[in-house]
Amino acid sequence: MIFKFTARLGEQNLPLEVKIDYRPGKQAQRARRIAVGELLCVLEAETATIDATGSDQVQVRIGDDIWVIT
Repeated sequence: MIFKFTARLGEQNLPLEVKIDYRPGKQAQRARRIAVGELLCVLEAETATIDATGSDQVQVRIGDDIWVIT
């Protein structure tokens, strides 16, 4: 399965693609967690605060910046 996300910070857009093996059941939450890891890796962030309480987005705070993954 391939999940495509976009991380946004103001006018900046960063496409994120997550490939995971198919398993029965919901895979979106797992894919979002992997996308957060990908974002942290791309931005070379050592620390972040993550808010995944929203059903359709994840907020990742890195310093003063808040990236939104949808």
